[in-house]
Amino acid sequence: MLESFIPYITAPEKTLVEDLPLIGPLKLQFFGPLVAVGVILGWRQCLKYAKHKDIDELFFRDYLFWMLVTAFVVSHWVSVLFYFPDKVARDPLVLLAVWNGLSSVGGFFGAFLGMTYYLKKHRQPIIVYADATIYGLLVGWCFGRAGCSLVHDHPGQVVAEGTALAVGPWPDGTWRYDLGLLELMFAVTLMTAIYTLGKPLQRKPGWLVGVVVSAYAPFRFFLDFLRADTSARRVIEEPDLRYAGLTTAQWFCIAFLLAGMYLIFFRKPREGDLAYKRDSERLAAERAAAGEATGGSSRAAEATDDSPAT
Repeated sequence: MLESFIPYITAPEKTLVEDLPLIGPLKLQFFGPLVAVGVILGWRQCLKYAKHKDIDELFFRDYLFWMLVTAFVVSHWVSVLFYFPDKVARDPLVLLAVWNGLSSVGGFFGAFLGMTYYLKKHRQPIIVYADATIYGLLVGWCFGRAGCSLVHDHPGQVVAEGTALAVGPWPDGTWRYDLGLLELMFAVTLMTAIYTLGKPLQRKPGWLVGVVVSAYAPFRFFLDFLRADTSARRVIEEPDLRYAGLTTAQWFCIAFLLAGMYLIFFRKPREGDLAYKRDSERLAAERAAAGEATGGSSRAAEATDDSPAT
C-alpha cells in the first residue's frame, strides 16, 4: 500500500499590524508573494503568446490589467455570496475585502466576464485573447496553489494516517487531504503536458481554452467531494452551502466541461477569429506617422531656406 510521507509544514509568517480597519490583521505570509510572482510570470507568458500571434502589445497589456481586476473582484464575490451569504448579511463591507477569500472557479468566471466586456467594447474577437490568457494562467495558477498549500487554507476530509496523498499531522492531530496541494499537483502536471506536448501556439483558436477547462472541470468536480467539515476550516464559521447537493464550484464545473467539449470538438475556426489588432500594423502606422512628420518638417525647412530675404 502506498503510504503518505507528506508532512504538515507550518510556513513562517509575521504580523505587521495587529488590526487595520476593514482589513484586520496585516500579515506577511508566503501566500501573497507567491501569488504576486505567479501574476508576473503569468503576465510574461501571456505576452509571449500575444507576440507569437502578432497581437497589439499595448492594447493587450490594457486588456490584461482590466481582465485581472475583474477576475479578482468576481472571484471574491462568488466566494462570499454563494458559499457564505450569512457573512454578507452580517457585514456587507466584506464584499469590499477582495483579499479575504477567493474562489478559483469564480476567478475563471470573472476573467470571462471582464474579457468579454472589454473586448466587445473595443470590437475585438474573444477566442484568441482567451487562448493567450489561459497560456499565462497555467503558470500563475501553479504559484497560486503553491501558496494555498503552504498556508493550508483548503483542508480536506480526515483520513487514516498513512493514506496516500494525506498530509499530517494537522494542528488538531488529524491526517487530512490538503486540497490546495492536490490541485497544485494537478496544475503542474497539466501545465507541463501542455507546454511540452500540446504545441498550443500552433493550435486552432479555442483549442487551448477547451483543453484546460475540460481537464480541470472533472478534477475539480471530484475534489469538492473531499472538502473538510466545518471544524477543520480556518476562516469560516458555517458549512459550505450546497445547491441540489452540489457546491457552487461543481455547478461551474459542469458548465466548464460543456464549454470545453464544444471548443475542442465542435467549434470551427472562423474568419473573424483573426480580425484582431495587430502589433505589426500598429508599428507600421507609427513609423508612417513619424515619417510624415519628419518629411513635413524637412519641407518646411526647405521652404524657409528658399524664401527671399527681406
